[in-house]
Order: sequence, then structure tokens, then C-alpha cells
Amino acid sequence: MRRLSAALIAALLLPAATSTLLSTAVSIGALLVSPAPVKAQSAEAVAKAALAITVRIEGATQGSGVLVQRDGNRYTVLTAWHVVSGQSKGEDLDIFARDGSRQRLDQGSIKRLGKVDLAVLTFTSPKSYEVAQIGDIKSVSMGNQVWVSGFPLPSSSIPTRLMRFIKGDVIANATVAIPDGYQLLYDNQTLPGVSGGAVLNAQGQLVGIHGKAEKADQISESSGKAVATGTNQGVPISYYKQYASGAAVIASSTQATTADDYLAQVKALLGKKGREQEVIRLTNQVLATQVSQDAYFYRAYAKSDLGDHYGAIADLDQAISLKPTAAAYINRGFQKSAIGDVNGAIIDYSKAITIDPKDEIPYTNLCYEKNKKGDRYGAIADCNKAIEINPSFAGAYYNRGNIKDDLGDKNGAITDFNKAILLNPRDDDYFTDRGYVKAALGDDRQAISDYNRAISLNPKAIIAYKNLGNAYERMRNYSKACANWRSASSLGDKEATDWVKKYCK
Repeated sequence: MRRLSAALIAALLLPAATSTLLSTAVSIGALLVSPAPVKAQSAEAVAKAALAITVRIEGATQGSGVLVQRDGNRYTVLTAWHVVSGQSKGEDLDIFARDGSRQRLDQGSIKRLGKVDLAVLTFTSPKSYEVAQIGDIKSVSMGNQVWVSGFPLPSSSIPTRLMRFIKGDVIANATVAIPDGYQLLYDNQTLPGVSGGAVLNAQGQLVGIHGKAEKADQISESSGKAVATGTNQGVPISYYKQYASGAAVIASSTQATTADDYLAQVKALLGKKGREQEVIRLTNQVLATQVSQDAYFYRAYAKSDLGDHYGAIADLDQAISLKPTAAAYINRGFQKSAIGDVNGAIIDYSKAITIDPKDEIPYTNLCYEKNKKGDRYGAIADCNKAIEINPSFAGAYYNRGNIKDDLGDKNGAITDFNKAILLNPRDDDYFTDRGYVKAALGDDRQAISDYNRAISLNPKAIIAYKNLGNAYERMRNYSKACANWRSASSLGDKEATDWVKKYCK
């Protein structure tokens, strides 16, 4: 039987439509609150404040935190709950302050704040450290500048955890209840490890705690696709102020009434199957009251999920006209690719690289598009660049592996698939494609193992069933071959149906 042709899947910032291809390659004491408006400070002054109050956390999970209170020799650190939620009783957790000294967690001091992604913990030290000046969350609004500070995880280019001070703009500051308290949205380009760090306003005051670095927490590399929006999420400081005052830690409202509320609700719904029309309804409410780049962007996201690529392109055109971000170009490039405009997709991915040359995703997408045009060596060069930027991005190894396979470098392909699986062992496509290459090298038994692993991860993996059937057919185990082709046929695959009719009784 003929080989099921391998096809690369691009790394994307939007969920892709279902492929029609036949393979996967298919201070002391009281809380400090500013009593009156304070003049904006220079970025250098805000950075100095951030450096003094931001701490590095090393425990079961690595993250960041903020010094928010001192009572004698006891300091309180505010961080994200998910940074410390995996900490076992009695397990060591170290806090590194500005002077680099290691401070030990006061055992039993970790407390979650209500049901939001915030936690406090304490340590005891005779040293004198500054604590944050707590700001008013109402001091920031859509379009205002904010800074995020924290300690990213080590990388190949920066092997130690050095503090980063990252500038960006507020997308929304909602008051309506959002899961985990993620009511504060902003576009700062945060990194893994910064979770729990400070969100500071123009006065250098603490207005939130950074929660989700989207590239770390919201990327789904299934089939090389990266799901992200360029939006980061934080928990407003109002929840900590409630806790510190002894009040209940709850949202101020359960009913959305403002554009900020609607946008925060939209962000919580993005990517959830079956919620696309609700996303469109909420973004329409935003756009009925104001022009919003983010509303157009989010609406395009939902339209893409629904397969309306032309509608998504129209919304992304509007988003780009308002604010030409790398994410918008990447997403529009995907839409163009989906309608067969390969050259248009390449142009948009290249524009994204011009805006943000340190983003691995547009390079991975270029890798995909160039391969479609037959420029395999150019494609490999782009995948190489993506891997150079982020050696932990499984999708780039996966795509490169498929190109190597097309070039006849089977062993090189398997090496790349091995790396992709090591980085992301939950992706069925990676196992299916590695199985295909192993079969091409004559190792059907190992191929069968990979196909079975793919099916265990995704019981609807049609290509894995078909290739598994092919492998059993080559081994003359016709009953198992037919059983797997029938599974693919039951999932709606016409070719498998034809095989069953032709070869199976």
C-alpha cells in the first residue's frame, strides 16, 4: 500500500481548522496605601523600585514574588498561587532578595487568597529590605503603561535567573469576576519564571501580580500549533488589600458592564470549543462602544475557530491598522495560509519577525510555508533559527523532522522527532510521524509501538489507525490490519472505508 504522505503543520498563534491531509506529519507594620495621586516616575525610578521589592522563588516550582509587608523581622511575600501550590509540607523553599541572600520559608506560612491565583508566604530575617508601595488598581486603565518585574527561568542564551523589567500597555482592567482573578490584561512580553512577579503602575506602585506568561502556559504544540494571543494576565492588587484588611477575598462585581469587563471575559473564553459565538457577541459589545485593537484580534480568533478565515482576515486587517503587532501579523499569516495564499502568509510572517526577531513562532511558520513551496533548505534554515531562539520549542523540531524525512534523511528525522517527544510527550502526531519513518526504515514493530502510543493519546487519531493497519498488513496480520482500517473508517475516513471493502471480509 502507498505511503500516507507526510505534511508539516505550522506553529500558529491561532487554533487551526481540521486538516484534510491524510497524515499528521501530520514597612514595617501596616499596609502601605498611597493616600493621594502621585506623579508618574521615570522608567529608571520604577525599575529601581522593582529591583528592591521583587524576589526570586526556588521551590517545587520556580517563580517570582513581591515583598509587601514587614513586621519586625518577618517579611510577607505575595506571589501567584500556582507558583507555590505544589509545595509539600516540610519541603524547602528559598526566597532570594535583592542582595542575593537566601532566605528560608517559614514552614506553614503559605496561604492562598480566596479562590484567586494569589498566595502569601513569610520568611524571617534581621536584614532590612524595602517593601512595595501598594497602589490603587483604579490608577491603571486601558492603554496605560505598566511594568512587570520578575526572574525568568534560565535559557541557553541566559543560563542564570536574572531579573527582567518589562514594559507594556494595559489591555483591560476589569472589575467583573474572572476565573482565578485574572481581571488585569496587558501585552508585556513576559517569560516563564516571571509568574508571581510585580505589575507596577507609572508611579512605581504595586497594582497587580503577574499570573500567566502565555508562551509558557497557553501554548499547545499539538501538531506544531502554538495557541497564544499576545495577552498576559494578572491578578489586581485589590484582592490582596481585601486579605490584608481581613475582608472576604471576592470580586467587586459579578455582572459585566464595561468594555474592560467584556474583554476580560473574552480572554477567559478564547480557545474553548463551543464558546466562539459568545466571544463574538462580547467583542461586538466592546466594538459598539469603542474602537479596540484587542476586540478585533479576539474576534478574529473566534472566527478562525469557526473556519471563517476571510472574516478573520478582515478583523486582523482592522487590528493591524490600529496597532501592527507581531501576533496580529502571525495570525493573519495563518489565515492567508489557510486560504492558500502562501506568498501572503510569508510576507506577514516576515513582518512579524521585523517587529519581534526573538519570537520563534514566525520562523517556524516560515519553515512550514517554504516547505510547501519546495524550498526545503530554506525551510530548514528557518526551523534552525526558531530552535536557536527557543531550544525548547517542540513544534520546530517536529517540522524540521518532517522536512528531513522528505529530503531522505530518515535518521535525522527520527532524531528531531525524538527531541520533540522529549519536550512534549503528549502529542499524538509526533508518535505517528516517528512511527511512519521507522516503518520506512523497515522497523514495523517499533512503528507499531509508536502508532499505539499515538492512539492511546488520541483515540481519534485516524492516520495512526491507518498506518497501524498498513504495518500489520505488511506483517501479514490481516485481521489486525482490517481492525485498524475499520477504526479509521468508523471515524469517517473514506480511503480506509475503501480499503475495508476491498481487502477485508
